Amino acid sequence: MKQLHKRIGQHVRRFPRHFTKYLYERDTIFATIWVFIFIVVLGSIPLNLSVLNPLKLALKDFDVSDMTYSELGKDMNHALDKNIVIVNIRHEDREGLALMIDKLASYKPKVIGLDALFYKEDEENPVKDSLLAATIKRTPNLVLAQKLQFSNKGDTIYTTGDHFKSGATFGHVNFFTDSLATIRFFDPFERNYADSMFPAFSSRIVEQYNDTAYRKLLRRNKDKVYINYSRHQQRYLIITPEELMLDKFEAGQLTGKIILMGYISEQPTDIEDRFFTPMNERFIGKSVPDMNGIVIHANIISMALEDNYINKLPSWANWLVAILLCWLHMSFFIRYYLENHIWFHLVAKLAQVFSIILFSYLAIALFDWFNLKLDMKYSLIVIVMAVDVIYFYEAFAVWMHKKYHYHTVFHQKHH
Repeated sequence: MKQLHKRIGQHVRRFPRHFTKYLYERDTIFATIWVFIFIVVLGSIPLNLSVLNPLKLALKDFDVSDMTYSELGKDMNHALDKNIVIVNIRHEDREGLALMIDKLASYKPKVIGLDALFYKEDEENPVKDSLLAATIKRTPNLVLAQKLQFSNKGDTIYTTGDHFKSGATFGHVNFFTDSLATIRFFDPFERNYADSMFPAFSSRIVEQYNDTAYRKLLRRNKDKVYINYSRHQQRYLIITPEELMLDKFEAGQLTGKIILMGYISEQPTDIEDRFFTPMNERFIGKSVPDMNGIVIHANIISMALEDNYINKLPSWANWLVAILLCWLHMSFFIRYYLENHIWFHLVAKLAQVFSIILFSYLAIALFDWFNLKLDMKYSLIVIVMAVDVIYFYEAFAVWMHKKYHYHTVFHQKHH
């Protein structure tokens, strides 16, 4: 038994050598560089084959951190947000919306946000339009939605859906992403080339409700902010038009609160104004959108008011992690490729599976425990590609050795 312990101890002590023996070899460094060259080259190939589209979309939209919602229940620790009330507007016309806004204003909420776009070409009739326009003018704490669009040259931003401009406050409702992609980010302040600022719908509401939270959001004035989803729609008080008009709720639930008016699906098959989010039960291969736009805005506002932001590591840090992991794995793989080639494929595949599980868990743990977003996508890709790149690099290195006497560890026979 003592002899067995000694042998195990010797193997444990020698284990780091499996990673470091070839770590500083020129071939290891160049093979690591080749992995990233392959990533760039393959990423530049325009593959538009329809048979690859589902796979391409699934890989493009995959994020390891989504598992914290679908598998670990990251949203389970949050109670009902009593600062925000959602009012379902269904398909109310402009007269109906005017009546609902007047009714809500009578309860003296702090701010009302209406997530609906009004196009001039969609005018129903002058009477209904004038009713809504008059309601907007006498409701100073009302925030309306608008959509930003860019000119063909991309240097000019203009807005649509803001027909009732007089006396109104607007915020954009753009998510600037593919219609089938998961909504993970939002732009709190969009700017054009003239540096004019267009606040988001949620940013405008936070500005009117809590100045301290707004200033914190303003300090995060980056291109995109990662949304820390904390609640499904069941964790917000939702009021139907009938309940609103018949006063079927307590007045204190609205007074001094944020009221968000928007469309809420009432049937599982109703996917109108619904989007994919990380809270989707299927974190990969999503098939049915899971969250209405107004609930996404509510999650953004909850995040800002609770100062519960995701701290996203910069791109250079994610790439640095990928480079270091690729370098270590390449050294490990080359060691087995040259010295224990009979075991190379088995050891390499086991090491890949183990590394993918380990580093995926690390990314999930950082996201779940510390709200720290480490993007492991490139790290996982390089770990998978490293084995195959060795074969390409070996052929190149041996050819260089024969033709130019290039010094390489691959000139020796190992098969």
